Amino acid sequence: MQIKRIKCPKCNVVLDVKNSKERPELLLNCPRCRTELLVKFPPREEPIEAPTFCDAKPKTNQSHQSVGSENFSFETQLGDTPFQSTSRERSKAKLPKLICNGETYVLSEGENVIGRRANTSLATIQIACTDRFMSRQHCIITITDKQDGTYKAVLSNYQNKNDTSINGYKIDSGDAIVLNDGNTITMGHTNVIYHT
Repeated sequence: MQIKRIKCPKCNVVLDVKNSKERPELLLNCPRCRTELLVKFPPREEPIEAPTFCDAKPKTNQSHQSVGSENFSFETQLGDTPFQSTSRERSKAKLPKLICNGETYVLSEGENVIGRRANTSLATIQIACTDRFMSRQHCIITITDKQDGTYKAVLSNYQNKNDTSINGYKIDSGDAIVLNDGNTITMGHTNVIYHT
């Protein structure tokens, strides 16, 4: 079974899409705004291993949704096979993260808007700090799957007036910088460490 996390481009809800019949693509509607979404799955690179988890409940060909604290989880069931785990799926659990003042913020695949935590912030990753030089939507880190179980992270400035730098080098508007493990990202006066 393949699982892919996507974000609706219209309402920004995060969806976990399951593909138990391993079809190359699925067409579904966003549970929040009903936008039609085409989800493409990469071809399987490794043979399927023995099942490590079996769901005792019978599965149907119907979709269901569950509402979490902030995001919807939308699972599309397309078959009657039990959950099967591959080493590729297990490695996907190790997503890159940001560390700031002892707190860890896990990044997700796709665009992550990083900014200062505030009631009016629309950032997907909100850093807990009081630094007024960090914008509420400060920069974007885009995470893409490199098909080998690792991820590529690219940082670009969001539309803000405050400075962003990586390891002391200022990032200009329009720059797209590939991040490496251990890079120090400075947003305003706050240092955030990127870890893979």
